[in-house]
Amino acid sequence: MNDLPRIKADLIATLDQGRAKARALVERLPPDLPVHASSGWTVSDLIIHLTALEADMIAALQHAMDEKPFSVDLRGRATVNELYELRRTERAGESWRQLMAEWERVRDQLRGLVIAFPIDKTEVAFSNPFFLDYNLVGAIHACGAHERLHLAEMRAASQGQPPD
Repeated sequence: MNDLPRIKADLIATLDQGRAKARALVERLPPDLPVHASSGWTVSDLIIHLTALEADMIAALQHAMDEKPFSVDLRGRATVNELYELRRTERAGESWRQLMAEWERVRDQLRGLVIAFPIDKTEVAFSNPFFLDYNLVGAIHACGAHERLHLAEMRAASQGQPPD
């Protein structure tokens, strides 16, 4: 990681380009568009999920910077999926505007953490509930891949082809 400033700039560009594409899609969709018939999750539910996932990634990165172990507080739930369902339920009453603002706020926080991430910690492996043993670069790429997966599901749902 001799060229950390360039690597960080590339990671920020990846985050920014991915979010621009995501917003272009999400802003065209109705927030209540059903995406997953089995769970009843909608576009707004997936935005809540993506926001929570990035917040967990931020916490994991902060712990990696401090060389502290990280584990997510499951808040009495048996699985990570149950935790994300709880988070979705808790935020379901928020307006679409509030959800979108929080989605952007958390992304800005992730961008800031990438910029601040110290050179001597870039290879430190860490985990969050969905991503195991990633370093900084792997974590950012995994966040983007997860977001793209859910965006593809939203796109399919908007075309009358929900994934389940």
